[in-house]
Formats: sequence, C-alpha cells, structure tokens
Amino acid sequence: MFYGVLLYDLLIKDKDMKKIITILSIVPIIAFASLNVGKVTTTLSNITGAKALSFYNADKRIPLTSGKLKLTTLKNADIVLFSNKKHGSKITIVNSYKKLRLDKNSIGAIYLKKGRTQIVFIKERLDAHGLRLNSKFKKHLITELQLEPLALI
Repeated sequence: MFYGVLLYDLLIKDKDMKKIITILSIVPIIAFASLNVGKVTTTLSNITGAKALSFYNADKRIPLTSGKLKLTTLKNADIVLFSNKKHGSKITIVNSYKKLRLDKNSIGAIYLKKGRTQIVFIKERLDAHGLRLNSKFKKHLITELQLEPLALI
C-alpha cells in the first residue's frame, strides 16, 4: 500500500491531476453501490399475510415508490424497512445480515454485498408472523439454523 502511494506521488507531480485521478477512481465505486430498487420492490410486494401489508421506509435515501408497495406512515405500517431503531413490536426488515442475526423481531434483510443487492428472509420468522413469501422467491428464504455460523469443534 505504501509503495503504491509513493509511486502515485512520484508519477503524478501536478496536484490538480492527482485530484482528478482520485475523483475518477472513486466515482465508479459510488455509482454502482446502490440497491436494485426494482428487485427490492418486487420481492417485498410478494410477501403476503392475512391482510394487505403496508410498509414504512425509514431510510429516505432508498427511493421506494408506492407503485407495487403500499407505503404509509410509521404509525400505520405493518412492516418497517431499513430502520436503525427498535419500533416496539413492529415487524422489521433490516439493512444488514448482522442486524438480521441480532434482531429477532426482524423477518429479513436487504443489503449490498460486493455491489450486489442481497435479499434474505427467515422462514420461521415469516411463519411466526403469519406471513408468506411467494414460492417463486424461495431462493431468498433461509432457515434460522442457516443464519447462525456453525461452530466446529
């Protein structure tokens, strides 16, 4: 790492050129690091329960629209999406795999891994809340046992 920085300094003497190269190397990372909103919306709209589900998006940086989803206020929502806070007994879908493991009130996680949208739901938690994920999305289902890392002795 140090040699790369040293080489960078030796090759590029002009400060403005260094800024341009730095910006150009960071922009692609930022540009491609966002959730596939279409995939997220389609998957969420295929969660069913005894009644039509309503969602609250706690992270306004994620531009979910109410086309396929019924978006509502926090008070009226059945499921809270991407929140960093606990919301009492409300069902949540979190934004990291680690939070999914820790928060037992969460039925799933939607997050980025290596620039790709990852969607995971825990079958037992869906069942406990009387929810189902359409069978064509079964690739997103895991069991509670698969959630915990195995400890081999």
